[in-house]
Amino acid sequence: MNRSQIPVSIFDHIQQPALVLDCEGRVVVWNDGMERYTGVSAEEIVGKGDYIHGKALFGEICPTLANSILTHSDAGNDHYRLLSHEGEELLARSCIPPASGREVVCMAAPLYDTTGRQIGAVETIRDAPEERTVEDSRGASEEQVQILAKTLPDMIFTLNRDGIFTQFYWTGARNQGIDPETIAGKTPHALFPAEEADFLAGAAHWVIETGEAVSETRSFSWRDEVRSFQITIHPLHNASGKAVAATGVGRDITRDLVCERTSQLSSLYLDLLGTDIYNTSMVAATIIEMLRERLSGEEAELAQRVKNTVEQGINVIKNVELLTALNKHRIRLEPTDLNSIIRGQIQRYSGIEIRYEPGSYTVWANPLLEHILSNLISNSIKFGGMKVRIEISVMETADTVTLTVADTGIGIPDHLKLNIFDRFSREGSKTASGSRGLGLHIVKTLVNQYGGRVWAADRVPGKPEEGAAIKVILQKC
Repeated sequence: MNRSQIPVSIFDHIQQPALVLDCEGRVVVWNDGMERYTGVSAEEIVGKGDYIHGKALFGEICPTLANSILTHSDAGNDHYRLLSHEGEELLARSCIPPASGREVVCMAAPLYDTTGRQIGAVETIRDAPEERTVEDSRGASEEQVQILAKTLPDMIFTLNRDGIFTQFYWTGARNQGIDPETIAGKTPHALFPAEEADFLAGAAHWVIETGEAVSETRSFSWRDEVRSFQITIHPLHNASGKAVAATGVGRDITRDLVCERTSQLSSLYLDLLGTDIYNTSMVAATIIEMLRERLSGEEAELAQRVKNTVEQGINVIKNVELLTALNKHRIRLEPTDLNSIIRGQIQRYSGIEIRYEPGSYTVWANPLLEHILSNLISNSIKFGGMKVRIEISVMETADTVTLTVADTGIGIPDHLKLNIFDRFSREGSKTASGSRGLGLHIVKTLVNQYGGRVWAADRVPGKPEEGAAIKVILQKC
């Protein structure tokens, strides 16, 4: 079923938890109320079937009332106690304690397209009333709809065939000098510029005639400023199923669009700035390396220190770009040669004393694993200086690989070990001054996405002043 056939915006503006299944039992709508009720996001569940929505609601994989609508099966089973069955609607009390621990009443009904073909089923969830009858609760639901329409920030309206508002609610209207109670009975021309009023009236007429929804973003000059609205209009049907009016929601997205444009410009500026600094730093590192090869003794060592300092600046830029990418995208795991990555990073830090016993180690990660090694080595140099000695070791078990990067630097006090992986964590002593920056935070972020674990320890157990050891557990292939 095409998700666009479902009036998604209507469900999004209902505070009651609501879900919609297509005819194959897949979840196609999981509104904000359902996310709050279950703690399961729409991203995790939309598009899935096999009663996965039952697990989100009740803690076990099972059909819900909406499935009974689809399969025309008896709802009065071990899962539900049927309260009412009027026409095609089902109202039942849940017999299974939901994940929230609250007793709930569920209502389900079939959904049809404009041709009368069933396209799915809708189910809403609410807390069970304590001392009210079913009829009372329905009246309360109608009252709730009215209250919601009057308190939501969106413009909510109904237009008849003649393009006249029969209902109009908008809490922000008075900020524009508009009395919303005077709009009903008038046409959109009493509210909007002529072109936008014609659009609303025409869209409402088309929706009523065709039975199809309209959704469009409109930007126009209104009351001395350019405003943008996301307009969505759906048909309203009478008891016989005939479209007799159009109901719509207008969401003011002016600020959202401005923020989006500002964010895009900021991202472009930072990308250009980062690229420019990165290219300049790479040229500087290359020139310093050429100079170092022509020098010897203390002068060569000083050149190497300058090069390492420049490379740490390059690492900062790469870390910022990497962290941005990790926050936007979920990475894929693949068999990765840990030994090859370790040796590559040792070669990169050729001026530093690094000991490592090569071996054959394959873990579930991806090429970004090199950033873990790079940041750990760079961190050891930052807090141990050019004379630091680094030892990299790998220990295997049946299912895991433990990578250890130990150094002879200033170490990490016990009370700081848990916090050094936080973003921009700052050490709190004179012997460990400065910021750990993004490096270790990125290490932790990557390790978590690899399904592993990372922590800080002492190179010599119980003696933090003799150096630090960062340990990483990865899943073995």
